[in-house]
Amino acid sequence: MEDHAYAPLLLRRNGRPQACDPCRKRKLACDHTQPVCSRCKKRKQEADCVYIVSDGNSKPPEYKSPLPSPVSSAASGARSGTPRPVQNAPVARPEVQVLGLARPGYLGPTSYCNIYEDTENSLSLLQGVGSATPPQHESVAPRDPIKVPEKIMPPRIREICLAVLRTIPDPDQGSKLYFKHGSDGWVRPVALRMVKSFYQTFGHYFTAQHRSTAQLEELARILCANTARPVSDDEPNPERWVNQFMGENTRWELIGVLSIFWVFVPSSDAAAWWRGKRTAEFDRNFSIMRENLRLCTELCKEFSAGNALMLYLTQRRTAIDSMSLGDASLVVWRSHAEAVSLLTFLGFHALEETDQRQMSMSLEIKKRLFHHLFVMAMVVVSFTGRPPLLVSRYSSTPLPLDISDDELFSDHETFMKAIGRLDEKGWNTDGKLHTSTRIRARSILASIREEIFEIALGCNQTASIETLLQLRARELQTVTEFPACLHFDLRDLENYEVPSETMSSRLFVKLEHLQNMFFIERLLVRSGHEDKGDLLGTSYDLVTLTLPCYLNLDRLAAFRNDCEWLVMAYAVPAGGILCLELLKPTLHIKPHRDPRITRSNIIQKLSLLVAYLHWVSPSGPNGDLCSDAKSVIQRVLDQTLNAASSVYEPPAVFEWDFSTQVDFNFDLLDTFDWNRPDFPLSQQSNP
Repeated sequence: MEDHAYAPLLLRRNGRPQACDPCRKRKLACDHTQPVCSRCKKRKQEADCVYIVSDGNSKPPEYKSPLPSPVSSAASGARSGTPRPVQNAPVARPEVQVLGLARPGYLGPTSYCNIYEDTENSLSLLQGVGSATPPQHESVAPRDPIKVPEKIMPPRIREICLAVLRTIPDPDQGSKLYFKHGSDGWVRPVALRMVKSFYQTFGHYFTAQHRSTAQLEELARILCANTARPVSDDEPNPERWVNQFMGENTRWELIGVLSIFWVFVPSSDAAAWWRGKRTAEFDRNFSIMRENLRLCTELCKEFSAGNALMLYLTQRRTAIDSMSLGDASLVVWRSHAEAVSLLTFLGFHALEETDQRQMSMSLEIKKRLFHHLFVMAMVVVSFTGRPPLLVSRYSSTPLPLDISDDELFSDHETFMKAIGRLDEKGWNTDGKLHTSTRIRARSILASIREEIFEIALGCNQTASIETLLQLRARELQTVTEFPACLHFDLRDLENYEVPSETMSSRLFVKLEHLQNMFFIERLLVRSGHEDKGDLLGTSYDLVTLTLPCYLNLDRLAAFRNDCEWLVMAYAVPAGGILCLELLKPTLHIKPHRDPRITRSNIIQKLSLLVAYLHWVSPSGPNGDLCSDAKSVIQRVLDQTLNAASSVYEPPAVFEWDFSTQVDFNFDLLDTFDWNRPDFPLSQQSNP
């Protein structure tokens, strides 16, 4: 692989690409092509196309380490050192070095130093033309992180480090990683390379004869020193990008990533932990993994200024906390907020469309991280009804390209060929379902859901029926435009030729679509639009397609750790609508246009839903919420099946005990309030 194929972008201090000087002066979009940008070529201004980056003498943190620096000059050149005027003209211009402003992460166009950046660039031009030996200035150095001396470590840091290192498996056990299907597939090839390199370099620390406190302290100092070194998130070369984290450059970010996939408790069949009910062995392993992830994240915050791998850790921490404590907990909300904070600090929300020649592995990782977190933000809102912490109105990052994880980390030629096979919208034309395919589809649906939330959650927000109908039509059109590999067919559950992970992805996208439709139909009903059975049909489908996560665990093992969330997020709100149909029936007046939707089938689906909710352990994540929902649905079924007279007669309908209404004690965009029967006030009990 030739390095010139991955010519690094020249970067400003906020991490964004440096425009050439003519484009910068005219406030035009530069495509950053070197040595001459396309706009200057078009305007016949090749001689004036100059890139000027002035970084000053920014000093790195003064950490002592027994290892050589992991960041090569090629990888770090765009970040620090002397300024580099890049031009096509053969005449050499004097290099200039002026006062630089230390930037703590990404700073947008309204920030305090934006105007100074323009002034600095203008000053660079003037000094470059007028003097070959401009006065030297020293930039303002960023605040140093905690120092870790060779001999002594702060007690708190020492204990955190040792707590993590003491749990790391021995080389034989730790070399095996167990992956769970999800939207973070790009980490898999990275983790497989990193774990091999980690044990080749540091495996001797984890053998029985060498696993002493003194040895582990020595390794802790190395990891802390490495973590304090800067990482280039803009490194386009996959080899150089990965090498920043592995081997002798191993950092706490890497330990955190590997902790997600390690099995800490020996087992003859560790993969079986992801199927069926949780065992005590699984719970022990999960607890160690969650604690290690938390501690590694804390160590990263102590020493690192933030990077893509650290952002991945914060995202995974949110998901893992939800698996342990439930999606509505304050801990999960804080973890999610921390991930959003780091994302915007790094500026991954403000990436710009670039010319195809500037596409790179590192840019695609940033795009995947942003859109994955955007989807998570919308999922959290769906579950809690709280305002979103990340909104697209302030984001410009385009969708990730639909290429495989192997192509993402391939050589430049293979990478560009994969991009060349995409259609005009960025979908792959090979008919394959990649992790990026799933992220793209979910993010597109999440952008529509964001519009739904603006109506449902916005203060003093009203939407006309026409607006809601247009939103529904756009949702339906969007799904029809998805590639065929994403289309779910219920018969796939019995078709073992369809890979389990493929079917899981298809089902997940289908559920996301149905949930959007559920919210839209509810808003239409609230706005006075005549319901022709669309809400009941959508609710029936949501319950029907969530039940396989319980009934077909062999085919949907990828969903095992999400069962408690899936049933509460999708099936329970929809089940409330089915309960309402039993309490206040309409099907006897006019049969539903979908022949599947009958009173008998609704009762059967709700009975299975009760079994699903009963299967969830009360002590598990969302266990109390599942228990509350189960209790309400059971009472609805009892009322329906045990009524003395026909359920279609008003006396039986109004015999419901209104001291306990159809309320699951959980606010989902007022969903469960919607589920309450609208009976005359005289029929309701006093508060």
